[in-house]
Amino acid sequence: MVNEINEENEYIIKICGATLDRGARSALLSKTGDAMGKVLGETPNLAKERLQTLKSLFPEAFSEGKIDPKKLRELIDASEFAEGERYSFSWAGRSKAISLRDKPSRATLAPSRKESVEFDKTGNVFIEGDNLEALKILQKSYEGKLKMVYIDPPYNTGNDFVYPDDFSDPLKNYLVQTGQTNAEGAKTSTNTERSGRYHSNWLTMMYPRLALARNLLREDGVIFVSIDDNEVHDLRMIMNEIFGEENFLGIACRVAKKTNNKGDFYAPCFDYLVTFCRDIHNVVEFAEEVNEENYTYIEESGPRKGEKYQLIRLYMSNIKNENPEQRFYIECPNGSKVIPPGSTFPPTRPVWGDGIWRWTRTKCEKEKDKIVIRKVRSSNLVDENGEPAKWNVYAKTYKSDVEENASLKPRQLIEDFINELGTEELRRLEIPFDYPKPSALVKYLLKICRVNSNDIVLDFFAGSGTTAHAVLAQNAEDGGNRKFILVQLPEQTPEDSEARKAGYKTIADICKERVRRAIKKIKDEKKQAKLGKKDEPDLGFKTFKLSKSNCFVWDDDLKKDEHTLLKHIEDAAHGAAKVEDKEFLLYELMLREGFRLDSKVEQLKIGKNIFYKVGDEGHELWLCFDGKIDDDSVEKTGIAKDTKLVVFDSALTDTQKANLGRKARIETV
Repeated sequence: MVNEINEENEYIIKICGATLDRGARSALLSKTGDAMGKVLGETPNLAKERLQTLKSLFPEAFSEGKIDPKKLRELIDASEFAEGERYSFSWAGRSKAISLRDKPSRATLAPSRKESVEFDKTGNVFIEGDNLEALKILQKSYEGKLKMVYIDPPYNTGNDFVYPDDFSDPLKNYLVQTGQTNAEGAKTSTNTERSGRYHSNWLTMMYPRLALARNLLREDGVIFVSIDDNEVHDLRMIMNEIFGEENFLGIACRVAKKTNNKGDFYAPCFDYLVTFCRDIHNVVEFAEEVNEENYTYIEESGPRKGEKYQLIRLYMSNIKNENPEQRFYIECPNGSKVIPPGSTFPPTRPVWGDGIWRWTRTKCEKEKDKIVIRKVRSSNLVDENGEPAKWNVYAKTYKSDVEENASLKPRQLIEDFINELGTEELRRLEIPFDYPKPSALVKYLLKICRVNSNDIVLDFFAGSGTTAHAVLAQNAEDGGNRKFILVQLPEQTPEDSEARKAGYKTIADICKERVRRAIKKIKDEKKQAKLGKKDEPDLGFKTFKLSKSNCFVWDDDLKKDEHTLLKHIEDAAHGAAKVEDKEFLLYELMLREGFRLDSKVEQLKIGKNIFYKVGDEGHELWLCFDGKIDDDSVEKTGIAKDTKLVVFDSALTDTQKANLGRKARIETV
């Protein structure tokens, strides 16, 4: 085995001397890897990856391994970098926000079967932890795979900030904040306007999370962000930067309350939905689903028998247009003729306003099967004598045509999904939670941006679990197989709150229980409807919790204390081999290798060893966590030469590594 020992490793060996056994030495050397390759102990460094991409495009813009800004400007277009004033947006903490975005995560996601529902069958995921770390962990596995993101982040009203990112170690900060480790002085801080960084603190918190979320969207993906008027303007600015102004789809106003007497000047009763897409050239136009309850439909008995249609008046009033193509006579069943009234066709008696036909003469002739003329008591039309006509002209508008042509655009004023509906929804589930959004709102968003079966939806400020409830309900309604991913910080519920009295210690606990009860409700409804198991959608979710990595991760801060460093190395060397529940390590390595959390996992007894086979979209990953691996076992697996097999470094001799390396891609941990 050939190892390149860098400066950091030489330092470790010097202070540890001969006290390290073979396993410990392997652990410390995993930082640089060996000829066979090592599994990374942290998420990819996004900044370095972007730098490498830039270097591959413009190698001449680099000098001594660093970017030369002057050369880069010359290569692109010097005029684009003209000196002087320009439009820009910045805030105190911007550089920190960018660093937070790019800092690799040393955390992992540990499965929690006891808090899950149908763990082995479901494709839905709930992650309990800091969403910044969770988004980093999901990058490799879910990049470019999400159809929709919906979030309802903190509205920055001056309450306690529960996302006070520790720049030096976000994972450590999370563990302290959630009571998993001890630290003196660990507390949240109130983000008051007097702090001088009221808006900046909020922007610094939101920027890296939105940037990482963009990476996860598909090319036709859409993100909706609920927000109030405290930060809607700042949110629009940072999303312009992250997503690009050209990918702004609009801002909708949602009526949150019908009545309200609070506020100093206006009584606040609405919030906003700021909407962007990943790529405007790929996103499908929004279309509001036709709600049959709002319209009177007729069933066709003619050429399109069985289809449903409405009769829409062909006459358009109060439009002064003398175009003969939209002002012509239409013959009625009794032989008389009717025409929209107008000054260019002088009547013998007064008529009501001017108007035109919605369709041109050519279209009426071409689609005459859709024209319906009915006798009425009165209409706004006139006959050939200028008298008020007793006939009216309609055109059939088929429901399927409206849906296919997406001609029914959703309005920017959303009035049907007030907060009271969300409160009532949780009351029926007996879940205590303040100010929830109704699941009907998220269902509406799923429909207008066309989240289809098998698409994935993410909510990384999950709150009470509204997004999961909406996805489950929509699947139950139309038989879809949409998946959700929720992320929620285990924020403590107030000591005197109804939630704490009901036994919920954290918001994450509320979220999980709400989803469980929503699942039970859907199952009960299907049982009452006497639907079989084959009609049952995915009614479960896998629970994961943010945790420290099972792999050895180099920490520069440990250099300061030789004894702590030595213990860290020895624990890492032996800890992985002693993992009682190997499932923890399995999912960590799956994510490191880019496999989704809903990938198919098989446990196989082959020869003298236990192997795990992971499958995802035609790709395979094999893993074995046994302390010793038999050559014949690997042979019997039939692993292809380009398929990766991950094993403990201490499980193979140097000779085995050389031999097995010819049969498969071996990586060690």
